[in-house]
Parts: sequence; structure tokens; C-alpha cells
Amino acid sequence: MTAATTSTRRVSRRGLLGLGAAGTAAVLSRPESAAAEPDISENRMWDVIVVGAGPAGLGAARDLADAGKLVLILEARSRIGGRLFTDASSMSVPVERGAELVHGPDVSTWDLIHSAGLTTHRQAAIAGRLSPDTPWIRSNTFDTFRFPLGAPTYPQGLPAPRSGETALMWLKRVGISADNYPITVAALEVDSEQFDIAPADPVYYTVLEALDLQDRNGPIPPDESGDYRVIGGYNQILEPLSRDISLLLDHPVAQVNYRSSRVTVVAGSREFKARAVVLAVPGGVLQTDDIVFDPPLPGDRRVAIDEISYLSVFKGIFEFERPVLPPSHSQAPDWDVLATFSVNPPSLWNASAGTPDFPGEIVVSWMTGGKAQELLDLPEVERMALALESIRVSTGVPDLQPVASVTKDWSKDRFARGAYPGPFSRRDGLHAPIDSRLYWAGIVTCRLFTRRGIRASRRRRRS
Repeated sequence: MTAATTSTRRVSRRGLLGLGAAGTAAVLSRPESAAAEPDISENRMWDVIVVGAGPAGLGAARDLADAGKLVLILEARSRIGGRLFTDASSMSVPVERGAELVHGPDVSTWDLIHSAGLTTHRQAAIAGRLSPDTPWIRSNTFDTFRFPLGAPTYPQGLPAPRSGETALMWLKRVGISADNYPITVAALEVDSEQFDIAPADPVYYTVLEALDLQDRNGPIPPDESGDYRVIGGYNQILEPLSRDISLLLDHPVAQVNYRSSRVTVVAGSREFKARAVVLAVPGGVLQTDDIVFDPPLPGDRRVAIDEISYLSVFKGIFEFERPVLPPSHSQAPDWDVLATFSVNPPSLWNASAGTPDFPGEIVVSWMTGGKAQELLDLPEVERMALALESIRVSTGVPDLQPVASVTKDWSKDRFARGAYPGPFSRRDGLHAPIDSRLYWAGIVTCRLFTRRGIRASRRRRRS
């Protein structure tokens, strides 16, 4: 797959539905032209009501509808997609306020991308540096594994982490200081908690790999791993999932009453009846009791939900009139990701690469964990100013000015209550059906409203 590719190959219905079923029987195909059920009367008995029209909920609804079930989707927002939120009005081209990247070439999202013939762009031109006074290092070379001050030696082997040891505690114990981090190690702090909180194991295995590769030089053999962006908006994958299924927007669910014979779902002043319900809402929403269950959820399920913990995420999006890298920049003209790890936020990506007929550039500024929370604790104007300063540092253009900027704090969104779970979040014990009436989809994902998480969610439900 090339860096920018358009696919029009046909895929099976089973492949198209890679975003989730809710413990249903085998999926049965039906014609795409089948008419949606128009009757959304409160007197109708639905086979299944799906609460939440994010990707996991839409995927569950799609599988159920194609299996011949009469399905109603209730969505609290005025749009579908949940934390997959394509903003088509704030800038000159669509931008993603939430989920943006397709992680790797094998995730189930590709079935939807291929079936719609969408164009994607692979992030291939990636470079990082520890600080502004250190050189840029490309991620596709073995230099990304180099220790700047020299590789440490361990005659008895690299010491393994101890139980409960944080990454920073372990790094100090084995004598690796921050100014000697390989780029591949420094990058771990940008997508999870920082090392003072993060568990040691991921860093241990990354250092172990780096030590094994110290004698390698030159380019890393290419493969198709990495991250991809959907050109024109990630929301283009959603329409096939919701097609011909009854859907009500602006219907936040307040109560779910489940009995041996049926379930009643209360949304505003309306009540809807079904034989079963699929709850496809984020764990953070379930924690708030915005949705009341009668009878209450079993104690072990309540404990599991309360043990979901979210990672702080900052994402600032900027539009510039023209490409941001000057010709003299070592990574010019084409770039996908730049990271200067000593600044906050450290990571940038080019969110318009591959967009046709767009003379400007969209730049995303990104951070997670405690450093992200430091930004989120600031007034929005201040955090965006720091993000702009980070762009100026990485581009080397001190007077760079955007023509537009937007951000989204998902922890303040009442229908999300967080971006995605962190490394200490509970992920098991959340999806078993309750009384053959309540089923679950999504709730937690492997990454931001993912792709990988959606696929994992489907595997859980099928098992």
C-alpha cells in the first residue's frame, strides 16, 4: 500500500461489518436498497435498541440489522460518530476533533475504507529529536534506536522491571538518563502516561530492542505498518453502517428498565420497548449514572465500570495559509510527523498531507498523560498558545501565525467523559450480557475510539 492510495476492491458483507456485533447469530446479508423501517412509534416492539451511535454502536446495529433484526438506534448527540468527530466547517478542509488515524494495515476499519473507495495517506515521513539543540532523526532509520551518549552495557543482561516499578524508576535504576533516551524510547511518552507514572514493561522491551539493534545502520526495511489518515474525513466510513436503520438523534437515554420479557428505554419524554438493548456508550458516561438502570446493575459490573480510568489527551488543530516548513528545514518539504520531546506539547502531525487542491497546511499538536493534563488545566487560549509555540519550535519559524485553530477536550464532553482509557484502566469484566436483555459494545477501546479497539470489542462479543 502506497503513502496515498485509493482502493475500489469489493469486500464481503462480513468484512464490511468489522465494527461489531452484540452476541448475535451469524450475519445475514440483505440488499443495500432495502428500505429503512419508518415507524418509530413508542408502541412498536423492537428486537434490539442500540444506545449510542459511535462506531461500536453503529457496527453492532449494522450486524443486527443485516441478521434480520428490527433495530432502533438512539443517539444523544445531533450527529452520529461519537468521538469520531469530523469537523467540516471550522477550517478550509475537514479536520478530525477526535479519532483520526487508522493504526496499521490490518485493522477492520479498512473494510469500510475499501468498500467506499476512500483515499488514505500513510504517515511515512516521521522525525524526532530530544530537544531543539539535538539533531532530527528519521524513524525509518536505525538511528532511531541509538543512545545519544552511548549504549549502556549490562554484562549480566538488562535488569527486568520489578513489581510495581514505574518506567522512570526502572530507567534510573539501570542508568539511562533522559538525555540518553533513544528516540524510540522518548516517543513512548507521547501516546500514554509519562515515565513517572507509566508501567516499566513497555520501556524495558523497547530498550531491549534498541540494545539488540546497536550494530545496525542505514534504513529500516520498509513495511506497511504505521498510521493512515482518511482523506476528506474519517466520518465517511459511518454512513454505510447506519444506512437503512432507524435512528433518532438528540435522544439522550436517561433510564433502562430491564425485565424478564422486555426492556424499556426512556429518552426524554419518550419510552421505547425492545426485546434486548445494546449499550454502546463510553465507560465514563456509565460511571456518572446519567443512565439509570432498573434494577441496578450487578455489583461486580458496577465495580468493573468504576475501575475504567481515562488518559488525559490534548489535541490542538491549526490551519496555516501555506506549508509550515521553510525550504531550509532538514525535514522539508514533505513531512508527516515531527516531535521535539523537550517541549509540551511535543508531537505534531501534518493533517492535510495528501489533500488535493489545498495550498495551506493543517497541523495537529498532540500530547497525552500528565503533560496533557497540565495543558488542559490552562484556559483554552493559553494551552493553544503553548501548542502554537511548539509548532514554531519544531518548524524554526518564530513568527508563524495560523489562520484558524480549534481544540476539543473530551473529558468535558458529557456524552464522552474522556478520550480513551489509559494503561491502568480496567478492560475485562465489562461485556458479558446481563439477564439476556442487556448487551454491551465498545465501552473501552484499545486506543482513541479505535479501530483496534473496535476490532477487539467485536472479538469479545463473538466469544
